[in-house]
Amino acid sequence: MASAAQIAANRRNALLSTGPRSAEGKAASRFNALKTGIEARSVVIPGEDSAELEQLTNDYHAQFQPAGPAERFLVDSMVNADWQLRRYRKVEAQLWQRMLSSEPGLAPAWESAHPILTRLHRRIDAAERVYRHALRQLQRLQPEGPDQQEDEFLSELASFSTVPTEPAIPAAPAFAVASREPNLALRL
Repeated sequence: MASAAQIAANRRNALLSTGPRSAEGKAASRFNALKTGIEARSVVIPGEDSAELEQLTNDYHAQFQPAGPAERFLVDSMVNADWQLRRYRKVEAQLWQRMLSSEPGLAPAWESAHPILTRLHRRIDAAERVYRHALRQLQRLQPEGPDQQEDEFLSELASFSTVPTEPAIPAAPAFAVASREPNLALRL
């Protein structure tokens, strides 16, 4: 428990700490503690155009015409996932540009950026999953369904992978080599 002297000292100190006062200072400090998800205060961050987000939102609402809170939530989830994907792809391009422009060589830049790219690809995959899930749920709620064009986009998106996959291991040949052990044959 704080003593009366400590409480008085805290109150005096609080009077000296008022934060930014000018409009420029407030704008600069607005994103000091930028958080994602439920704690985010703004969907648009510096360098992004809020009019572009508004247009994207209007386009999605015009295409799907949500009729009720559940459908609006799903359309808004798709807009948010689309917006995040656009942001992540810009960040990925900037990372690659930075790595490729390094003077001493690519290896040092790649070593420092590799964990960032790995996390970024996980975020891209997660945003794509959210988009596909919201679209499927919306298709279930809307009996007439969205445009055929959106269905084609979803199937294209499902076949696309942002993480490189290893090549398939070729199947073993169909012939067998006899072994000295009874009832054993080795497949090559």
